[in-house]
Amino acid sequence: MRITQWGEYGVHCSLYIAQRTNEGVAAVSAAEIAESQRIALQYTQQILQRLREGDVIKSVRGPRGGYLLARPAEEITLLDILVAAEGDSFELICQSRPLSETRCAPEAPCTLRPVWYGLREHVNQYLKDYTLAGILEQFSCASGLVQISNNSKQDSFAETDECCSIQERAKLGS
Repeated sequence: MRITQWGEYGVHCSLYIAQRTNEGVAAVSAAEIAESQRIALQYTQQILQRLREGDVIKSVRGPRGGYLLARPAEEITLLDILVAAEGDSFELICQSRPLSETRCAPEAPCTLRPVWYGLREHVNQYLKDYTLAGILEQFSCASGLVQISNNSKQDSFAETDECCSIQERAKLGS
């Protein structure tokens, strides 16, 4: 498994939109997202297009247009974002670049295929357990210095004493 820049930035952009939504902002412009995340505007627009096509975000046209979440933050998982941004969460060599057409054919017996499929299922379930809302909640109560704003001119940090488990806060249903 490898998370690419597409996936990493897709998560950051989605989290930023979710955070701004929580602050009462109706729609967030691509330029604001790009500046806040320090990503080139063109690259940000490509990421946002993938997220929109993957039904993670939607776009609003007009003078106050921009991007907003397609569903509530409690319903959008890391798996949703990674699949939208990268096309998949866990690429299997059996499917993408088989070592041999006969050896890796779906009907061919393979002792490793069930292991790789099982691993992918575990990874996917793990990613499904984390929602944007849960991550933002965990982020707001994490111990130590927490970056709460991505202003390109100066980062803001907040000191927190409260400590909470990522798994407790970010999982679905919490």
